[in-house]
Amino acid sequence: MRGLQCLLLFILSLVKGTEAYGQPDSSKVRNKFHYGFEIGSFFSLNNKIPFWQKANQFGAVPQSGNSLYFRQMIESKTDTSVGFFHADYCLDLATVVGEKPMIIIPEAFLKLNFGPFVISGGRFKEVLGLVDSTLSSGSITWSGNSLGIPQVRIAIPEYTKLFVPWLGFKGHYSHGWFGDQVSVKDYYLHQKALYGRIGSDKSRLRVYGGLLHHVQWGGEPKYGPSGPGDDRFTDGAFAEDWFTYGQVVFPFRALREDTTGYGDFELMNRFGNHIGQIDIGGDINLGSMNLLVYKQNIFETGQTFSSLTNMDDGLYGVAIKSRREGTVFKRLVLEYLRTTNQGSYRSGLPRLLGLPDRYFGTETYYFNHMQYIDGWAYESETIGTPLLVPQEEIRPEKQSYPDAVFYNNNRIIAAYAGLNVRLNSIDLTSRVSYSRNYGALFTPIPPVDQMSMAVQAAIPLKNKNAFLKVNIGIDQGDLINDNYGAQIAYQRFW
Repeated sequence: MRGLQCLLLFILSLVKGTEAYGQPDSSKVRNKFHYGFEIGSFFSLNNKIPFWQKANQFGAVPQSGNSLYFRQMIESKTDTSVGFFHADYCLDLATVVGEKPMIIIPEAFLKLNFGPFVISGGRFKEVLGLVDSTLSSGSITWSGNSLGIPQVRIAIPEYTKLFVPWLGFKGHYSHGWFGDQVSVKDYYLHQKALYGRIGSDKSRLRVYGGLLHHVQWGGEPKYGPSGPGDDRFTDGAFAEDWFTYGQVVFPFRALREDTTGYGDFELMNRFGNHIGQIDIGGDINLGSMNLLVYKQNIFETGQTFSSLTNMDDGLYGVAIKSRREGTVFKRLVLEYLRTTNQGSYRSGLPRLLGLPDRYFGTETYYFNHMQYIDGWAYESETIGTPLLVPQEEIRPEKQSYPDAVFYNNNRIIAAYAGLNVRLNSIDLTSRVSYSRNYGALFTPIPPVDQMSMAVQAAIPLKNKNAFLKVNIGIDQGDLINDNYGAQIAYQRFW
């Protein structure tokens, strides 16, 4: 089994998210076979890319703020109206030159479509959860901020009728490979999602709800025991047998008589690092506009999931989209993110409903874990909302616990706005966020404020499939270093 996993990992490592540098309206110029290239550069004052130029770009940005890059993408999308079976594939390659030259494969996949079902493998550019994926600050646990984790998946990716036309569902089930990271190597991703919709594609009002569940599990830590009583692993590794996998998929803390080979840490908590979200929302057709509202509720380790202690935490969003062609206004997204509860107190809704208080006072420390010390990160980048800034990005004097990724700043309150308009033929997109940051529950810092913004213009050239893109980013505040930067790029699509 290990040999088969290694073979799959090798294949998928060659299949490593599109639009990482923002392809404006590329769907309008996409054929069954699509090729595009982009050449551009980043410049900045402190040699780092500003926050909203880097965030939610699927990991496909240079590590230096003064870099030149060249990017190519090949994509095939078969006509889905013909036949029960069709295949899709994509390969996206970026070459970076500068102080830190590198080759990045942000997206590559093979998808086999069987009617509503899709079997796929590779690395995907995707945002998961109920959210406005085009302009959001980022879905709270899977925002598209980091490179995609190589995985194989079976899915129903679009809402499919269930019994009656006004009831639909979609979902997926995945197995992925984290590979070799900073603190642990050879560990896995388990992921599943199930979302339901009341209302058909043509309904004026639709209501949504769903669950998204991720688990980091298995693998071998690169660190040793911190002392004689360290029970985080047994025989130098984390459990990864079939019993463990069952506990990963169904984390109900099942007991068994023979506990040989399992650490007390796992038996007392959960097997693996469980992270997820419960989403609710709805949209309404207002004629010339479409209005979407949503709330993403974060959970970890299963504790806040079962007691709803932290219901006030999460991402609150409103998205307004124009339904008319040729208008100046295209889209507006307003969001509010809160992560300050973390199980430290009982929120108002559970108290109002009289729900049992099973885990009150048991903090969950979002995105952190005692076994997987990297936390909820891949290649040192945040997998979830980028507004939880990892330690290497924040000012050194704000790092109370500099050896961990998210221990320094995972308690925040943030407001965000994203706006997309079109002036004549120029597409303008702006993003601005303002956050107040409190450190972590066990490493608090005096509250510090941070403002970041970016404005991008995509200017069509004489050839309708070519664009000049200019992006200006600014960071001001006491959490990360002040910065000013620019990106200039030429894009061409066939």
